Amino acid sequence: MRKFILLITCALLFFKCSKPDKPDLPNDGEITIAADESLKPIVDAQVMAYNAHYPKAILHVKYMPEQKAMALLMQDSVDVAIGTREATDNEKAIFTSRKIAYLPAKMALDGVALITNLSNPLENISLGELKEIFDGKSYTDYKLVFDNSNSSNLNYMIQKLNIKDLKKANIFAADGNKDVIDYIEKNPKAIGMIGGNWISDLDDQNSRTFISRVKVLGVSAAGQKAYYKPTTEALRARKYPLERRVYLHTMDHYGLTKAFIRFCCAQIGQLVVEKSGLIPYFIYEKGVIINTEQPK
Repeated sequence: MRKFILLITCALLFFKCSKPDKPDLPNDGEITIAADESLKPIVDAQVMAYNAHYPKAILHVKYMPEQKAMALLMQDSVDVAIGTREATDNEKAIFTSRKIAYLPAKMALDGVALITNLSNPLENISLGELKEIFDGKSYTDYKLVFDNSNSSNLNYMIQKLNIKDLKKANIFAADGNKDVIDYIEKNPKAIGMIGGNWISDLDDQNSRTFISRVKVLGVSAAGQKAYYKPTTEALRARKYPLERRVYLHTMDHYGLTKAFIRFCCAQIGQLVVEKSGLIPYFIYEKGVIINTEQPK
């Protein structure tokens, strides 16, 4: 009997020692997050909010093109990849080969904002007109400016407008969304594409500064006469034609990784999304309690 108890005890100790040391605690551990650079303002806001609640958690954030962020996740070089698309079929196959459930977390509704120089007379543009610029059929002296050569904004526009040949377009690759704003401010004949969250938080000094330096174009969908900008109201009403979702991807569904993703998609994280001028993917009811009793 003693030998049996000793054997069970040794087995339990071995199992405990062999388990990965990743407790499911929100304030314990260290993770690395790779995020698309066009999402920097909202990701920075989420990380800041998380650390305000859990100051001992260590969150390393690297900003890069979306494709690279997903590639690093596939290589187990980062714990979380944040982007504006779901995994491709090849990426999903990697999840399947490792017997890991593909469960992308949806955090927010954002939009690709079209910006131009303040002196440019252009105020609005339709998706059809924008496609003609990509196809080299109109505004041929204009540059289309993206944050980098492998931009999620560019990839989004290619799919949205069904662009077949980028060689026809006069495209300029900047060095990040801030650099797009700098370029547009200095070049009247250019249209830039940036993440809407760079200019959506009107309570943020950086957003107010950026939006004062450029003009945000109104955009209309095919067959529509009304033009919309990526405002909170237009995104909430699902009227802005260039809307996109923000996804959090991971292969690690436990520990600090799980806690951070859950935070972003739970009530506090969704309030951060709303505060940033974007649309929370999960709507939580808000209640107001009024105490009518007189203080004693």
